[in-house]
Amino acid sequence: MEKLAIISDIHGNLESLKSVLCDIKERNIDKIICLGDIIAKGSNQHECIELIKNNCEVVLQGNCDEHFTSDIDLSHETEQEIKRIKWNKSKLTQDDIKYLSSLPYCFEFYMSGRLVRLFHATPEKINGFVGNIDNIDRLYKLFLPSNNTNSNQLADIVIYGHIHTPFIQKIIIGR
Repeated sequence: MEKLAIISDIHGNLESLKSVLCDIKERNIDKIICLGDIIAKGSNQHECIELIKNNCEVVLQGNCDEHFTSDIDLSHETEQEIKRIKWNKSKLTQDDIKYLSSLPYCFEFYMSGRLVRLFHATPEKINGFVGNIDNIDRLYKLFLPSNNTNSNQLADIVIYGHIHTPFIQKIIIGR
């Protein structure tokens, strides 16, 4: 049986990423999937991108990957946000920007006959938030297809990052 590791929200933290990759290797994991947000906050954007490219079989785009690689109208931003955007962009090469811009929104696969759907935040928004404070209706929407998902099927399992905290919720839905 293939062993799978899912990582997310690295945010340029090179030392943590190296530690996680070392742990994954020690556990003889076969495949690594990254749910995005490789960059922003830490100062090692480029190095983290290279490690992700070389170690992950599937990489999805996160909101920070999108935000700091797209052309942003800075006229509505605060001076502090403009500095943050420019600093983050200064840490990226043109190849980094091209790579991050080309990452897919969603990845789906079947495991034991169940549709597993992965994305960074929600099926609808790359920067949406759904967590343990949300009601069942909002949680259920995570399983629904959207214009960003690969299929129009109801997912059996969804896995996402973005919220920076572990959150596991089992929802039984009659079909």
